[in-house]
Amino acid sequence: MTQREQPLDSDAVGMTQRGWLALLAGYMLVLIVWGVARDPGAVWSGLLRIAQSPGMLVSDYIVIGGLGAALVNAGLVGLAGLLLAYFNGVPLSGPTIAAVFTMAGFGFFGKNWWSIWPVILGIVLFSRVTRRPFKGFILVALFGTALSPLVTQVAYGFAWGLIPGILAGVGVGFLLPPLAVYMLRLHQGFNIYNVGLTCGFLGLFITALLAGTGFDITLPFHWSEDYSALLGWFLLIYVVSMLVIGLVLTRGLGKLRELVREAGTLPTDFVALYGAGTTLINMGLIGLLGWGYITLVGGTFNGPTLGGVFTMVGFAAFGKHIFNAPPIMIGVYLGSRLLVWEPSQAGPLLAALFGTTLAPLSGQFGPLLGVLAGMVHLMLVMRTGVWHAGLNLYNNGFAGGLTATLFVGVLSWWSSWREEHTRKD
Repeated sequence: MTQREQPLDSDAVGMTQRGWLALLAGYMLVLIVWGVARDPGAVWSGLLRIAQSPGMLVSDYIVIGGLGAALVNAGLVGLAGLLLAYFNGVPLSGPTIAAVFTMAGFGFFGKNWWSIWPVILGIVLFSRVTRRPFKGFILVALFGTALSPLVTQVAYGFAWGLIPGILAGVGVGFLLPPLAVYMLRLHQGFNIYNVGLTCGFLGLFITALLAGTGFDITLPFHWSEDYSALLGWFLLIYVVSMLVIGLVLTRGLGKLRELVREAGTLPTDFVALYGAGTTLINMGLIGLLGWGYITLVGGTFNGPTLGGVFTMVGFAAFGKHIFNAPPIMIGVYLGSRLLVWEPSQAGPLLAALFGTTLAPLSGQFGPLLGVLAGMVHLMLVMRTGVWHAGLNLYNNGFAGGLTATLFVGVLSWWSSWREEHTRKD
């Protein structure tokens, strides 16, 4: 077995599974406790408003349900993913950490405490029909909750009721596992948000079906600016704590020098390869990178941007690091400056954070190509949200998959052409 194929060993990673459970649960509980403490009398009514919101991109739950309810919802969604993985015997390693933080991040703007379950139930049903253990589909189930807005849109946006909404979620969940396997072949692991590409692809057909039957979806735009300073300080403390814990565990930088040499293509599990301490250091640094970018361009700290940084932090355990992510962000920034957008606008700002799904391109082929990929990604992601009408929360994963496929296709052809002509010479 290669190093990447070895089973997770608690001695090798420097933290037991129970240790990871306690740490990750702690980070989710921080959100819940702060949310309850901030608005104890308004949390439940805010959660109900969130639950009845269609939730498509961009639906900042701070606007819809209030800050306290948004925090509680994010914590509940992340905690649900964590416990589902743990009690099904899935190792709390790089991909699981990425899934938990991504779920929590999108719990600020699109996923809610009940809409995630019909999609998961659909994947449970798929596992039963195919007679394969659900454990093998857990990650697709967690990431596949990107399509949970379909549940709330059908139930409340179209006012069809809870049963049709639940059935719609179960239906798309059932289709996700086989599609995710084939989508991976397109970009060969250079788009870390593979399920985002899958959900976007499926979302195209769902949107076309709805439009063909006379049900058009209006894209919402809820973008809070009321608590930017407060959330900026909170996020800074949140990610720095990961850095501090990592430094304590490793008593230094650990194996960070080896970690940043990885290209980061799927699957690159930093926990299994370099240990808990080094991974937490990388998570903290990547979190600081996201926080710093928002601050430097004058962006707003709110539900969607917190979701972006949370997703970056999660995938800092599963492919992103402080060398392969910045070129993509620089590319998005330059694209914003050279084209018709401003870096602090919602679309380009989210593209810079979530667009780091293309970090493996930079890690494998160098920072200049990473910058170019970031620019191309920005141009594409500003269009793709309309294609699936915001039903796929991982719009950058969809656009990133298409961008990665473009670059990988061209680079593969170039490599083959050079090899062929070198042999002839």
